[in-house]
Order: sequence, then structure tokens, then C-alpha cells
Amino acid sequence: MDNVSRYGYINAKLRARIGAILSSSLLESMIKAPRLPDAVSLLSGTQYDCLSEVFRRTGDLQQVELEIFSREIKIQRDIIRALSGSPADFVTTLLEKSEIENIKNAIRLWYSAKVLNHSMSYRASYIYRDRIVNDIDWTRIINALTWDEIASAFRDSVYAPVFQTHGGEEIQNNGLFSFEIGLDHLWFERVYAGLAHLSRADREVATRIYDVDVDLKNILNLIRYGFYHKAPSATVEGIFIPHGSLYALLEKKMRSSQLSFADARQVVSRKYPEVGAMMMDMESKDEMGGKASGLAYDTLAIENYLARHRRRSYRRILSLDPFTIGTILSYIHLCTSTDNTIKGILEAKYYGWDEERIRRELN
Repeated sequence: MDNVSRYGYINAKLRARIGAILSSSLLESMIKAPRLPDAVSLLSGTQYDCLSEVFRRTGDLQQVELEIFSREIKIQRDIIRALSGSPADFVTTLLEKSEIENIKNAIRLWYSAKVLNHSMSYRASYIYRDRIVNDIDWTRIINALTWDEIASAFRDSVYAPVFQTHGGEEIQNNGLFSFEIGLDHLWFERVYAGLAHLSRADREVATRIYDVDVDLKNILNLIRYGFYHKAPSATVEGIFIPHGSLYALLEKKMRSSQLSFADARQVVSRKYPEVGAMMMDMESKDEMGGKASGLAYDTLAIENYLARHRRRSYRRILSLDPFTIGTILSYIHLCTSTDNTIKGILEAKYYGWDEERIRRELN
């Protein structure tokens, strides 16, 4: 089966699923549910029935979240099995994002137990233990006594360069932040390397999507670390992912001088004027001595705006050529986004949030 025929078959099925997800009233009903058990019960008989079953069996919301994670992996694996060649390889690289999140969770657990001396053994049951993409001994990581033991478990993996860059002494003294940034950068490097092997049509669609993803992530990092946490410009520059349409403009500023928040905001305004205006408003409030809580709320407002922009960029792909990888990427994003919304609603119900607050936070 050639790529056009294969995409035609796969995308027809996925578009039907996308339509069903977008037209569903499930999320709205869950938000209106009075209590957590009521919200969970609404999942019964739907494609999320497995989540309801886990909750009935365990009563443990974190086990439900683990099942959500497992479900996301299965969805992408099913797509990979239906593809072949470079599209299959590319979606496999995308699945490595889930693997990286699991690596972070496992190592955070180890760090809390071995470096911070917290009792974390009960958390080990919430780590996904099966194979995701690469052969990783999750139990070995969790039970390691030293950082070197963890690094040795990744010696022959695609993640080896990050472990070679970040040693045990750095982790002991400075924590996991730079290490986790390194994993994120590695994943984006692998995504952009994978783009080069796609057909021209697939590459154009996928590049458009991931350029927006990188732009939005760089904007969020700029606001979180450059503005809210007042990190030094060198730290912020090191966090930036060196891809996307904004980075080349930011890099010019960085080459000529230290990058100030005002400089970066001007660059952002060229491509995302609404975000630039919101950033300018944050600067004004900060100069007038605005409260941290208010600035944090403004930061959240920008995050929500960027999330909506990202959703729109994925949905626009559905109006383009149906015989490309675009529909697949939109479907993966929609499934992940919906799963995250379900997880957010269930967590909100667990903490007793009212309907208004849930809507405001989900936005």
C-alpha cells in the first residue's frame, strides 16, 4: 500500500474519531458532576471505560492517572503499527516524549529518596514499568543507590549524551532542573532530525506544527524563568529550544548583548502580538509593584492563551491535504489534550473545587 492509500485509510478512521471526541459532551458533564465518584462514573461505557474500571477496583486517583498514561502510549503504538517507513519512525520519536516523562518521574522519585532522604517507596507503584520505545530497566533506576548506577543504565541508549553531560556531583548540588532541560532539548533535536526524513508534504505540515510548539514553549520558559523567577539572562538563553520561528530572532539579540525581558517581548510581539501585549502589561504591573499573586495569575492567563493558540494550530491542519501526516499529528494532540483535561477535572473533583474554578483553571 503506497503512502497516499495508507494515509487515506488511516486518516478516514482518525477523522471519524476526532469528530466523535470534539462533539462529545463528556467533559462538560464531568465538570458539572457534584463529586469525584460521579465524575468517574461518567467514563463508564465510553472509550475511557478503563479509567472507570481502575477507579472502581482501587479507589486510587493516581492509579487512574497511570492508566491514562498507559492509554496514551497504546494509542500512539496503534498508529505506529498502521504506518511504515519514515512516518512510523517519526511517530515513534514522538512517543519518546512519553518515555522522557517517565524517565523524569522515575529519577525524581530516586532523587527524593536518595538525595533528599524522603520516604518515597509508596510512590514507586505509580511509575510505568513496561517498555515504551527503548529497553529501560525502570526498577533499576528507582532502586539505584547512586547517580552513576542510573547513568550506566542509559549508557547504550539514545539518552546517553544527556547523562554524560550531567554528572552526579551536579545533580547532588544543583538538582534535576538542567538535566531535565537537557532531556527536553534532546527530544526536540530528534524530532527535527526526523522531519528531514519525511516526504516534502509531510515535512511541511509537521514543521509548521512543531515550529509553533517550540515557539510557545520558548515563550512560556521566557515568562516563567526570565520574568517570574528573574533568572539570569544566560540561564534563560540556555533553556531556549534552538528551533522554531522565534529562536532565530532571539538569537540575534543574544549575540549582540544580554537578552532582557523587554528585548524578548519585542521579538515575541512581531509574531504573536497578543502575547506581546500581555507581556507588556505584566511588565507595567511589575514596575508598579504588582503583587506576586497577580503576576502569577497573568502568567497563567498567557499560558492558557498559548494553549488555545496551540489547539487552533492543530485543528487548522485538519483543513489541509488529508493525505499527509497532519491528521495523525492532530489526532495524537487531541487525544493527549483530552486525557489531560480528564485528569485535570478528576484532580479538581478530588480537591473539591467548584464548577466555576474548574472552568477558570481549564479555560
